[in-house]
Order: sequence, then C-alpha cells, then structure tokens
Amino acid sequence: MPPDRHPDQQPLVSTQSNSEPPPPSPNRISKVPTGLGAEPLNIVILGASYAGLTVAHAFLDNTINHLRITKSAPTYRLIIISPSTHMYWNIGAPRAIVGPDLIADEDLFVPIEPAFHRHRAHNLSIIQGECVAMDTSARTVTVEAIGSTAAKRASQVSNKRRSQIRQSVISMTQQGQEQQIKEPKVQTLPYHALIMATGSSAHSDLLSLHGPHLNTLGALNAFHARVVGAKSIVVCGGGCSGVETAGQLATYLNYSSHWPFRKRVKQPKKIILITGSDRCLSSLRSAARAKPDVKAEKILKKLGVEVKHDVRVVAAKEGFDLTGQTKIELSDDTSLITDLYIACTGVSPNTAYAPSSLKDKHGYIVTTSTLRVDENTTACGPRVYAIGDCAKYSRNCIEDVYAGVPVLMRNLLSDLLAHEYMLASPYGGYRDRIEELQDGVYKGVDESLRLVPISRFGGVGVWKGRDVPGRVVHLLKGRDFWASKARRVVGEGVGPYPVKTAPR
Repeated sequence: MPPDRHPDQQPLVSTQSNSEPPPPSPNRISKVPTGLGAEPLNIVILGASYAGLTVAHAFLDNTINHLRITKSAPTYRLIIISPSTHMYWNIGAPRAIVGPDLIADEDLFVPIEPAFHRHRAHNLSIIQGECVAMDTSARTVTVEAIGSTAAKRASQVSNKRRSQIRQSVISMTQQGQEQQIKEPKVQTLPYHALIMATGSSAHSDLLSLHGPHLNTLGALNAFHARVVGAKSIVVCGGGCSGVETAGQLATYLNYSSHWPFRKRVKQPKKIILITGSDRCLSSLRSAARAKPDVKAEKILKKLGVEVKHDVRVVAAKEGFDLTGQTKIELSDDTSLITDLYIACTGVSPNTAYAPSSLKDKHGYIVTTSTLRVDENTTACGPRVYAIGDCAKYSRNCIEDVYAGVPVLMRNLLSDLLAHEYMLASPYGGYRDRIEELQDGVYKGVDESLRLVPISRFGGVGVWKGRDVPGRVVHLLKGRDFWASKARRVVGEGVGPYPVKTAPR
C-alpha cells in the first residue's frame, strides 16, 4: 500500500515535446477513498473574465473526463474566485460609454453563475471575492469574500469536515435559541492546482471592472448623466481604446444622422484626443504595410475630433473647482479645462496578491512557454499557471488569451495525470506513463486581426499587414462591438472570433 501522505507533497515529472500526446485511457472512477483522497483536491481559478471562464469551461467539458484513471485517484473540485458576479463586455465599452441605449445592460454585463448550470453534475463552487494573498509554501490563497453567501461557500470548500463546520457556526443565544454565526469575511483556501487569470484593469472605471460589476455600472450611469450637459470631453490615449472612444463619442453625440448625408447637431461638443505619441494607433502602424494611423486620424478629423500629438497628460485633477470640471496638465507646460475626462492610457495587471518572486518589474506573472510558473526559479511548487493579461507572455490583447488556453489545458491535464500515477505507485511503477506525457508550448498568435471601429459605418483594421476596408470593419465588429457574442463567450468559453496560433 502507498504511504498515506498529502498529495501536494508528491514531486512532478514531465517531459517537453511538440508532438501530440496519445489519447488518454478511458475514465475509471473508483468509489473507494484512499487516504486523503476522500477530500476533493481544489483546482482554483482566480478570475472570471475571458481567460478564467474559458479555462473553467474547458476543464469541466473535457479535462475532468480524462482524469481519475487509477483506483487510488483523488476527486477534484473546481473553485472559481472573482470579485464580480458578472462579466463586463469591455470590448463594447467605447460605444457603451456614449449612452445607455446603444448597448443594453444585459448584453454588457453577463451573469456568470447561470452559465455554469449545465455543469451541475460536477463539484463546482463559484465564490464572489478577491484574492488578497498567496502562500506558495503552504499552497493556499487568502480570499476576502464579498457578502455572506460568498463567505459561506468559501467555508464549505476550505477542506473542513462538515462536523467541524457545523460546530463552529452554531452557538446558543441568551434565550437558549440556536443562531448561526456569520462566516469570517477573510478565509484561506488550499489549492492542488492554481490558475491565475486575474487579467488587468484599465485606469478608467468605464473601461474595465474594478471590483463588483455594480461599480462599473454606476460609473457608466454617472457618465451618461453628465455627458448630456457637457460641452467638452478629453480622451487621453492614442491606442485602440482611445481612438474608438473618441470616434464613438463624436459620432453619436455630434451628429443627428449619418446616412445618406451626415448631419451635424447645432451645438456639437468639443472632443479632444491626446495621443501621447507622434501618431494614432502606433502599435498597428509598426506591424502593417498599410497606414491605419493616417486613416484613423483622417476619420477622426472628419468627425470634428481635435487630435493632439507629441504631448502627454501629466496630471488630471477632477472637480478642482465648484463646477465639477477637470483640469488637465500637459507635458508641454500647458493645461486644459474640460467637463469630462476619460483615461484610455493602458492597463495594469491585477496581481497584487502574488508574491514578488512570481512577477517581473511591471507586475506581470512570469511563466515559461508552457504557461507554468517556473517552480525551479520561484519555489512556487508544482501546478501553478498564469494565463491572459496578468501573465508576461500576453500583449494585453484577447487573441493571446484564447491562443494560450489549449496549451494550458494540455499541461494541466498532464500534470494532474502525473500526480495520479505517483499516488498509484509512489515507487516508480508508472514511470513509463509519466514519461509519455508531453507538454504543450505556447508559440504566440499568427497574423492576428485587429479591428478599430471609429465612425458610424467605418473604421480601420489590419490583417496580415494589409488594410481592412472600413465597411468590413463595420460589418465584422462595428455594428454592436460583438455584444451579441457575449453570452456565448460566458456560457461556452469560446472566443469572439477564431484565433490562429503560430506554427510550432
């Protein structure tokens, strides 16, 4: 009989190869618990946006069906931890910012939990909370639950025996009645495998989630209320988000019609775009033979947007006077006074919970080409992964999320199977099967399609270094900013459009 030891203390052995592994053996589920195998092992996913949701669906749809192939194999429990109960379709944020009637709230904020009802047969828990700390030596994450329901769910999956939970939550009041004690807000959860998919946050509350989705919904409603009476709007950032936002604001606020003739309103709002460089869309310009930067600026100027190059925003002081306006200080020692200010100046990774040994100087989680956090250099232990915008490999674009998922899921399956083999024969009986497990390697995205809707029916785009006509940009993305695909992304874990990975 194998010794009775904690499964996380077993070493991990795998080899790298670029060839496809043989199909796994049929699933043979054992009903007999062995040692600590009676307690499910936690597969924890931090984050429930594009990356986290896709990994969760892939695990429950496919990966879990290829596990438990030995008699001593443990059971598994998938835990999804996210500060928001809804996913924000921030792809559509540039249009949603303009007004509440352009993209419906139910398409912009999609609930997460109903999307997993089809996985009811699996051991799954969704906890609304924020990961505030991570202990790589103890292999635990500390979660600050949001609400009593989340705290109760966290307590139920913290590997406590039900009898112990029952004893800890029941007390006698002075009247001799039983009353349930509130679960602690901050709880520590162990993990057998950890997938960090916490993404990144934009500097503006309008462009990404900052905690629960109600925060972003409130920020949008407040902006909509102010934009009606605003006379000037400044957008900072010459990337895709900034150009799209400035273009959408000018299109829907300053024109009453666009077809067959464009008709400008009597009192248009002054819209200024500060690019912070010498051109718009500089990232697309360097990767394309076409000139999307020139075309984008031409479209913006036709819409009446004032474009400022070679100047950066040094500081933005909101509500600096009784009028509620914002004072913007620029790098050329000048300043602007505006009614509304939108910062589209990039993103920051949501990795404050992770130890500094796992991150680079910019805060991104460092992984190998297998999307594992290298346990040899960081001492984080086995079965720790990062995917999406929080990981260093990503360029903060959605293509890198969906291109990385197959690699991560393949390596997660290999690592879990290797652990099962070691549990079944800790003295090397399954060494040949472990050596047969082969790693997937991330090679990046090949010829990604970039679309930037600007005006009502046009925009710019790049595919394989060539210009995408404005009408095609409108047909592919500009009609609704893919909001019609949001529910399928949340419910099935598929991407908005196909992603072709680079050849191995």
